[in-house]
Amino acid sequence: MARVPSSRNGMHGQNTMTLFCLALAAAQLVRWTTTFAVAPSSELGAAAASPRRGVLMATLSTVLWPVLGCAPSLAAEAAPSILFLSGLPEVHANANGVWRVAGGKINERAVYTNQDKYLVVNDCGKLQINDRNINSGCDAGFARQLEKGKWVVDGQELDGQIKVKSAKVFGGSGKGTTVAVQSEFISDDDLTLKLVKGQMGTIQGIDEDGDASVIFEGTGGALNFVVKENFGNLLQL
Repeated sequence: MARVPSSRNGMHGQNTMTLFCLALAAAQLVRWTTTFAVAPSSELGAAAASPRRGVLMATLSTVLWPVLGCAPSLAAEAAPSILFLSGLPEVHANANGVWRVAGGKINERAVYTNQDKYLVVNDCGKLQINDRNINSGCDAGFARQLEKGKWVVDGQELDGQIKVKSAKVFGGSGKGTTVAVQSEFISDDDLTLKLVKGQMGTIQGIDEDGDASVIFEGTGGALNFVVKENFGNLLQL
């Protein structure tokens, strides 16, 4: 009579496989977060993984996920489609605000664009902003990341001023959520405040109709309202 494996042994094998899948997921996550923090509202900017390590991890994940039957939900998240940049000095203020995926990759990382500017991960594994062209050289660009939180802009070092965050369209999250205007519009209240691109605010609450009360920067603490139909004009950071 064939021997039937005990449920105990089956459970042990399942647990081992789950742990292995989690290890793969963690490795993929580390690979991504070395350049971009995938959690909302986190600063982007630690050193990028080397191209060789990136290729190895991509190959392992492509081959091993299906072979081992690891749950797709454990796979590393894709690059965010929207970034929000703030803190560049006045001379480059037009580069603050919303950045979107431009298509293509440099050093296996997404390329982002804002008007005629490009945000890339350069050949040294650091974030870099180029004007009018894509250049991954380590000394190219008018703004380059030196390390997490520290940038050099036009030759001047700036510490803790420039922030790059992943963003998504605001979906109605509650009090304390940080938002930014991605498309100009007028607030839905008696103040009829003109809200401009890049203007940031903090959600104060969501009312029974699903509309948001917001305090935007530059308003002296005035409370404005945004109806849910206009949530698409806001980004959640």
